[in-house]
Amino acid sequence: MATRKSHILFIGFGHLAKSLLSPNLRKNYLIHYINSKKSICSVKDKKVIKKLVYNYDYIFLLIRPDVFKKIGGDFQFFMNNKPTIISCMAGVSTSSISQKLNSKKVIRIMPNIMAKKSLSQTYIYSKNKKIIDKNFKDLISSFGSTIFTNNEDDINVATAVFGSGPAFIAYIINIYLIAAKKLSSKSKIKDFDLIKLFQNVLELNNSSENLERFVMAIASKKGTTQAGVKYLKSQNIKKTIYTTLDRAYKRAKELSVEKKSTK
Repeated sequence: MATRKSHILFIGFGHLAKSLLSPNLRKNYLIHYINSKKSICSVKDKKVIKKLVYNYDYIFLLIRPDVFKKIGGDFQFFMNNKPTIISCMAGVSTSSISQKLNSKKVIRIMPNIMAKKSLSQTYIYSKNKKIIDKNFKDLISSFGSTIFTNNEDDINVATAVFGSGPAFIAYIINIYLIAAKKLSSKSKIKDFDLIKLFQNVLELNNSSENLERFVMAIASKKGTTQAGVKYLKSQNIKKTIYTTLDRAYKRAKELSVEKKSTK
């Protein structure tokens, strides 16, 4: 007899929701989503489900915090099976979600866009440790690696570092690519070779200490590397990167404050 696949409902089907659809998730779970017309559709064939039985095991909250603030209470309609609520919303606490949905089965996670390729580093927090069971861990592992925390504010940190981080890193790498190709009009440097340069550096260095030693090993006195590194330091690039992450972190916390102030 075939084992019943766990049923999942995505509330919200934007970029983040679509980035969670890894091959393993598609294969091992029955997934529905609510579209812009408030119809429930199957992820498998995008068709509207005509005969619905609201027996969802997991409900993913994949909408903006302000939308949840306005209409979150409406989602109690899908709670017949007492599903585990998995929130990907930045800044909305487990307590706020529990109150709005009248459920104690709430987990906050912070994956990133690379979940679709099972390459996300996903932070996980819940007050209710009993619902962090094998079935949940199997589900989340389809996104990539997992990091569990007992401090809910760590989700705000993860929002900045791991959620938004891929965009920051991609932006920095792209700036390097553009600058490298701009050095000479005769240059035929290719994107592939430059990206490979980043990959090779990371392949050889897997910690902050290793990276620091790596820089010092190349930056010989009065050489070309030292000239470039000295300029980077003079521009306080370290502060720029820290401020970038700090602003994203503070914005995640602000969303929580905004949510509370509207009650």
